[in-house]
Amino acid sequence: MGQNGMVFARTTFFMVLALIFSQIAAAQIRSIGVAGDGEFTRITLASDHDMNAGVFASTQGGLRAIQVVPSTYLLSADAYLGTPTGGVSAYTLDDGHIVFELDRPMMVMRELDLPPTGGEARYRLVLDLVSVSETRFAKSAHADAKRYRSWRPKAETVRASAPQDIAAAPSQKPWSLEDSSIVRPAPRHKIAIDPGHGGRDPGAPVVTGGEEKSIVLQTSLKLQEFLEKDPRYDVMLTRTKDVYVEHEDRVSMAREWGADLFISVHADAALKPDISGASVYTISTRGERRIEGTAVKYGWEIPIEGAANDEVEGILTDLVKRETKSNSAIFADFLVSELAEAGPLLRNTHRQGNLFVLLAPDVPAVLVEIGFLSNKQDARRLKSSTGRRKSAEAIKRAIDTYFDRQELLLASN
Repeated sequence: MGQNGMVFARTTFFMVLALIFSQIAAAQIRSIGVAGDGEFTRITLASDHDMNAGVFASTQGGLRAIQVVPSTYLLSADAYLGTPTGGVSAYTLDDGHIVFELDRPMMVMRELDLPPTGGEARYRLVLDLVSVSETRFAKSAHADAKRYRSWRPKAETVRASAPQDIAAAPSQKPWSLEDSSIVRPAPRHKIAIDPGHGGRDPGAPVVTGGEEKSIVLQTSLKLQEFLEKDPRYDVMLTRTKDVYVEHEDRVSMAREWGADLFISVHADAALKPDISGASVYTISTRGERRIEGTAVKYGWEIPIEGAANDEVEGILTDLVKRETKSNSAIFADFLVSELAEAGPLLRNTHRQGNLFVLLAPDVPAVLVEIGFLSNKQDARRLKSSTGRRKSAEAIKRAIDTYFDRQELLLASN
């Protein structure tokens, strides 16, 4: 080997050594702190170098956890290890990941990767957790399992040199996000379908003969059939035969069942026979003002656990209501687009109404009018099995799009 070759070899050797040592030093963890009350909790990890960590919600064996997976990390021999609190029951430093076990469902609301500043010489990974429902946590964990498989760090993880007794005897359970992501099925979305009218309430008469209650029931049963063929969904109907169900019972059934979406199926009528087309209703401003009183009357209060005081509980309740209204509107917009493939649309298709079945404070809900029974063309379409199938298929496609969007948002957070 010539002199230039030797110089190049030595240079390459020292560059590789520098890279190895920089990676080993990349995440010398100096402290782990946990603070909060369980409704809102902050986890802070401080290190000498950026951890380049992935953060994932995870479940295994029925347990909940937030996993931090750095590209490389070592635990400093004199590291400060704070006591777990605020919904974090314990934490474990294992090969390749740090597991924060949770005693309640919580999600990472905000993740901050902070560089050193004038007042802080270390890198900090800050995770702000917020309490959520079991269903929402399960969906987040499932989305994170998919995200983990595509994220999978390329660098070989350095084994943590953790002391034996850390963080108030954390769990020694063998955690593996990758393994648990393979065996755990996706949480199923719960869809409540409400065929309007029924029994003593026939609904609108059909200009060509028949009654609304029969048409909307048959359309709802067809929608149920399509949804039950899809492994992503569980389906419940508020009625499956010609009976009348009180409006408050329809909403109560959906809430008690834990529905993720409530769809009330109706057909419209008008004095002018030339009016035709489908439309979709979400709650109006006037209807919103009824929600609180109706919730108190029928026991539909939103369960907010662990709120520090009435003011905090009120803020959280308002946030749930706002999210419910927003998701109702999002689904309604998807539904309008799909209904256009099944038949004509009424002008100003997405409308607002003060309708009782839309008053659930915590279940996104729409009322869909699949056409006008006072219009001969709409009536013929909806009395035919082909027309009802097209309406049901349109609603199913909108449901798919709505939950695809949710999963995409969860995966990107």
